Amino acid sequence: MFGPLKRWFESSAAATPVTASEQNAGEAAGKDAYRAGLACFNAGDYGAATTLFEAAIAEWHDDACAHCGLGLVNFKLKKFEDAADSFHLAVHFRPQYAEPHYYLALLAQREGNLKAAMDGAARACALQPGFADAHHLLGACAMAAGDIDRAVASFTKAVELKPQTATFLSDLGYVLTRDCGKLAEGAGYLEKAVQLDPANPSIQVNYCLVLWHQGRLDAIIAICTRLLDANPNDNEARLNRALALLKKGLFAEGWPDYEARRHTRSNFSQRPYQFAPWQGQPLRGKTLLVYGEQGLGDEIMFASCLPEVIETGARCIIECSPRLEMLFRRSFPATVVHGASQASGDTSWLDQFGLVDFQIAAGDLPAMFRQRLADFPRHAGYLRPVPARTEYWSARLQALGTGPKIGIAWRGGTVSTRGALRSLDLRALTPLLQRKGLHFISLQYDATIAEVSNAARAQGFELCHWPDAIDDLDETAALMPSLDLVITVCNAGMHLAGASGRPTWAMVAAVPDWRYLEKGDSLPWYPSVRMFRQSAPGDWQNVIDQIEQALFKRYPV
Repeated sequence: MFGPLKRWFESSAAATPVTASEQNAGEAAGKDAYRAGLACFNAGDYGAATTLFEAAIAEWHDDACAHCGLGLVNFKLKKFEDAADSFHLAVHFRPQYAEPHYYLALLAQREGNLKAAMDGAARACALQPGFADAHHLLGACAMAAGDIDRAVASFTKAVELKPQTATFLSDLGYVLTRDCGKLAEGAGYLEKAVQLDPANPSIQVNYCLVLWHQGRLDAIIAICTRLLDANPNDNEARLNRALALLKKGLFAEGWPDYEARRHTRSNFSQRPYQFAPWQGQPLRGKTLLVYGEQGLGDEIMFASCLPEVIETGARCIIECSPRLEMLFRRSFPATVVHGASQASGDTSWLDQFGLVDFQIAAGDLPAMFRQRLADFPRHAGYLRPVPARTEYWSARLQALGTGPKIGIAWRGGTVSTRGALRSLDLRALTPLLQRKGLHFISLQYDATIAEVSNAARAQGFELCHWPDAIDDLDETAALMPSLDLVITVCNAGMHLAGASGRPTWAMVAAVPDWRYLEKGDSLPWYPSVRMFRQSAPGDWQNVIDQIEQALFKRYPV
């Protein structure tokens, strides 16, 4: 949700070159030159340090410490190729010397070679288990690679070795809170980090996670504005501020900052297209490429802006998830729709369509068309399923007998999108599923027949689970119009139901994503959605109680 950890390469470059090891400076002159070079380096006199380290190497060419010292001077001077040469020489002359492995890992990270960075950091940790900075770097690399368990383990080890290092505490707190859902534990580390180093911008950015979960949006905005006044290029602060503003419903103020998602650790998927960005220029007679980003639900939600794009008179080409291709083709027949993975680097499919004048990411469309709440249309649904399949599912639902037909889903998200915080156990929904006179149909796309049947048998309720209705998104869309109601957590199914115009009751976590706003029960993106919010984090029982009462009022039996 929030920006990435601090920039490891820049922050780590403040370390000193070596703390031990003058043993390799074999001759007295070399030792003296090395010691003097180390003193100059620590004093920030890099020119003198360079001269002295070179003198030490001249006296004793295989002094690994002097090579490492020279490498770090060049590192500080941003002479990165020279630095790498020196670090490689240090490793050559003393393979078991941990520090040059660590600095080579930093250089590899800077160059975007994540595998080499991880390997180098892991090697430094193995050679010197007490090397806290190396564990810290390994944690950063593991997090960037999506290996959250290893990131937590490495950050934890760094904190054990240096428990008063504010950045280590902050980064461990960040990953525990953002990626593991361990809010209380993560907040403890983040709060201690702020106490130790309250002026550190990276720590302030990470601390916004705590403020977010406390609902202190104004405090986030104030902190991030202050950080941006000092550094307008702080994209992490900019994205934090965007999400807080958008959650408050301040759309005109929030959308400009939302662009920072491109440059931070977010779910934005960078695409290879090189056309001019659309920034509001007239489109009549022009061709505009709109490409998908983030998750399936995001693509559905941002597609609510496509009717306005079409009204501009542009020839519109939509690139979306393959799972949405056929649905979008029917729903937006005036456009060209192509399904492709966001991980694909292939752009050749566009060749058949001739000149493309402009491009825009789907998540940038609201900045054009959703400046205030009044700009959100009161639509009755904009997705169009296959009519014949809708008739099929209608007949299948009618065969269940009389009584309302209600779709239900209980899980959503992934680790990176806080799935644990917006999911619940199917058995927790027993008070709803046991209601007589109602027919419940599973919309949980990743549920197994065994999961549903075991829960139903144990809890004494009936729940239809038709894999052929939910394995294919087109089939799910065709099922939607025949449902009297959808009850779901915040997942792609909620977006599909809302975009289909179905009456939908969304079970919303106490601290939800920005699109659900900070309060209220209506969702501007989908007029047919009613939100039931947790009163406290993890309190799904309160939500279920509210829905049970609402069900009785809607369908008294």
